[in-house]
This record gives sequence, C-alpha cells and structure tokens, in this order.
Amino acid sequence: MAIFLALGLIIYIATVLDILQTTLSMQGGGWLTSRYSHLFWKLFLFVSGGNGKSKILSHAGYILLISIVLIWVFLLWISFVLILISQPGIIVNSSTQIPADLLEIIYYSGYTLSTLGMGDFIATGNGGRILTSFYSFTGLILLTMSVTYFIPVLSAVIEQRKLGIRLSILGSSPEKIILNFWDGKSFQSFISKVDELSKSIIKYSQQHRAYPVIHYFHNHKEKNAIILQLARLYEAYLILAFNLNDRVKPEPGDLRPLDIAFENYFEVLKEVTHINTSNETPAYSTLQKLEELSLIDKSKGNHALDTKSEDLRKIFLTLVQQDGWNWNQVDKKKS
Repeated sequence: MAIFLALGLIIYIATVLDILQTTLSMQGGGWLTSRYSHLFWKLFLFVSGGNGKSKILSHAGYILLISIVLIWVFLLWISFVLILISQPGIIVNSSTQIPADLLEIIYYSGYTLSTLGMGDFIATGNGGRILTSFYSFTGLILLTMSVTYFIPVLSAVIEQRKLGIRLSILGSSPEKIILNFWDGKSFQSFISKVDELSKSIIKYSQQHRAYPVIHYFHNHKEKNAIILQLARLYEAYLILAFNLNDRVKPEPGDLRPLDIAFENYFEVLKEVTHINTSNETPAYSTLQKLEELSLIDKSKGNHALDTKSEDLRKIFLTLVQQDGWNWNQVDKKKS
C-alpha cells in the first residue's frame, strides 16, 4: 500500500507545481503542460497534412487549452484516489459504516475535489478528515485558478491576431515592405514606425512567455498568420540593415529598437517552446525591384548577413514549417 501513497503524493506534487508554473509564474508552461502541448500540436499538424491553411489547425488552440485543464483535474483526482487506497477503511458509507470499495472511493474523490460535498460517504479519523479538507481546498483554489487562466490567454490570443493583421498591412513580401516605405529619398517613414513595431513585438513576446499556449492558436488565413508576418518583417529588417547602399541605409541606431525586439522574441521562444532548429538556410528574399532602383549594394548582396542573423533566419524557417507553412509564403514572388 505504501507504493500507492508514494505514487499519489508524487502525482499531486507534480500536478500542483505544473499548475502553479503555468498559471502564475509568467515564465512559460510547466514541465508537463509544455511537453503535452508540443505533442498535441504535432498530432494536429499531422492530421492536417502539414497544411497551414487547414481549418483543423484553427481548432487546436482552444481544444488544447480545455484538455490541459481536464488533465489537471484527472491527475489531481487520481492522486487522491491512490492516497485513499493506500489507507484501507479510511472512507466509509455514512449510513452503514461499511468501508468504501474502489468505485466508491473514485466517486468520493471526485465530489470532494469538486467541493460538492454529497455526504453519502465520509472519512474516518482525523487524518482522513484533514486529507479531505485539504483536497477540497485544492479543488477550490487550483481548479478555479485553472479556469480563470482562460481569460488572459484568450485576451493574448486576440492581441496576437491583431498584431498579425497590423503587420500584414506593411507588405506581402520583405521587398514590398521596403518599397512601401521608400519615398524616393529615404526610409524615414519606416524609421518613424520602428518604435511602435518594436513595442508591439516585445509585448507579444512577453505574452508568449506568460501564456505559451497562444503559440498553438493558429490562424489558417495566410495573409494574417502571425509567424509569416514576423518572418517577413525580420527579412525586411535584415535588408535594411545589411543590403542597402550606404547612401540610403538607415543609421544602425534607427533600427536598434527592432533588433532588440527580435532578440527578445527569439530568447522567449527558446525558453517556452520546443524548437529543433533547421540546418537548412532559407532562401534569400527577392530584391529585383530594389536593384532596379539602385538601392542595393550588389557587391554585398544577401551574403552580407552576419552569423547571428543567419542562425536566426534558420529559427524562423523552423517556426514557419512547424506552423504548417513554407518559406515561399514569407517571400511572395508576386506582390
């Protein structure tokens, strides 16, 4: 019976820690939740055929969120059952005083955790009563906390969708983004937006850190998919920072906030998600129109990128593929 007690305590402690880390730490999901979420998404991606446009993926987020809470309930429930089983006779029928069997213990554990307090079965002895009260408080506090976790998560999902739409307005390819901000003399109109864009990306990154589950709320509409928009903006940033002629290239300080915002984004992703970075280098952006305007330093081309930037592009390629898209959708040839 000692093994049931030990197992019940381990499950209880592991579940409570997972709930607390996921809902309160603001440092990503718990060990169980983060790994389950990753496997859950891989299953949905497989069922959808790896197609980002599949509406099946649009349902993954909220189903995942509900299933996480149900898993927490099940684990707390099973931990209580195991602890009660380890103490024969601790639960009895309130009328007959006959010890409860396994099904009755499962029933008693369920209504105790849900704080219903039916009363047809009771705990014997002070230890049983204290244990029952302890699990009642656990159900009241932790499960309430789990359900209220939905509210900020869904709020963060809405912000994620809004950011995807705002970024889609910039342009349908990295080159198009740059051309949309070229006034014939400089990219001052883009520079004026750098602070706003940086703040939006940092806010999104921190929401990602606090609620990693939003990573799995997928938008099947390609034009508003957040990961495509972020990858596209990052490619545009690299062109502005590395490929333009010196006469039109923005000053490094002008783009620095955007650089910091993306560094923060990648830092958060590495902390809260499972990324097996691709060894493949994504195709470089099409710069034909920029070359026609003599804005590109042809002696450097796309190979002017530093090692860090190349590595981060590979992370973006992985993220794009994990979301069911391909790199050609980042750099639209016809825009």
